Amino acid sequence: MRRIFNIIKIGIQQYLNDPLYMMMFVGLPVLMTWLMSFLPPQMMGLADSGVMIMFIGINLISSAGAILEERKNGTWGRLLATPATRLEIILGFLFKLFIMSWIQALILLLAGKYLFGAPWSFAVSGIICILSVYIIAMTGLGLMLAGFLKSTEQVQVFATGIVMVGSMLSGAFIPITESSPAVMVMISKISPQGWATKALNDIMANSASLAAVSAPVFWLLGLGCIFLIIGLYRIQFE
Repeated sequence: MRRIFNIIKIGIQQYLNDPLYMMMFVGLPVLMTWLMSFLPPQMMGLADSGVMIMFIGINLISSAGAILEERKNGTWGRLLATPATRLEIILGFLFKLFIMSWIQALILLLAGKYLFGAPWSFAVSGIICILSVYIIAMTGLGLMLAGFLKSTEQVQVFATGIVMVGSMLSGAFIPITESSPAVMVMISKISPQGWATKALNDIMANSASLAAVSAPVFWLLGLGCIFLIIGLYRIQFE
């Protein structure tokens, strides 16, 4: 447990000392959340949650893809050569991403609600559940991409394409209706962003119960488990 804690601590310190990461982690998301506050109230809540979903996804996939840079620099191999077991290293890495994503989510939730007046109601259990399974799904997607791609640049391109385009077309910013284009309806039904956005909006804007969003929870958890299994297999045994 101490080794896992040390891996988490060192990883978080590295993130906090990286100005570019912190700009994407706090600066740009908070700025965009503020810009969304100028939208009409009926659109603001959805747009604010869309900003949170999009930036959590981008940072998670990019951070998971950092394994490629660590391999290139030799730090991943040196880490595997330490007394820490492979399981401890993987758990430390995953917990580090989970903790940082939740810190980011809390910053954006509190900023949206109390600084910029997003019309949200905080159903704590529902928000925790939805964001946790979304973080698992996007972490798994990032690890899977790291297992198949060859460079951090490729991961960045995929992160931008999958997360940003997926968020824009999945209903994270524009509500999906019966008149929406077929491609948007399809993406909203298969993408983690679409399911997470719908569930968060139901809970925070429409006061839905946790039971009412059980389908998105299981879908995101299922995707996350599949992505994690594939990603961990590729990373460990390729």
